[in-house]
Amino acid sequence: MDAYSGYIYSALWLIIAVYLFVQALKDTKFLFFLSAFFLFLSGWYLCDELIKGVNLFEGIYSWIFRGVAVVVLLVCVIVYFSRRQKQENFRE
Repeated sequence: MDAYSGYIYSALWLIIAVYLFVQALKDTKFLFFLSAFFLFLSGWYLCDELIKGVNLFEGIYSWIFRGVAVVVLLVCVIVYFSRRQKQENFRE
């Protein structure tokens, strides 16, 4: 990555995590899960910048990163379709 782009992404993910945490207090508790994921992203990018000997986006580390992202995506899809089905059942 460029000189500061990792830090910028880390700050971006942290801001989104805090925003989702605040929204979870007001709206749905599922946003706590998404907030934790964005906190994970923030930490991952920050660690990638701070640890100079290891690139966290290559090798086994990239597979761990992708695995976590895929699991979160699957959970989001499952929650989306279950809530959609509940709304359709409620309308009937």
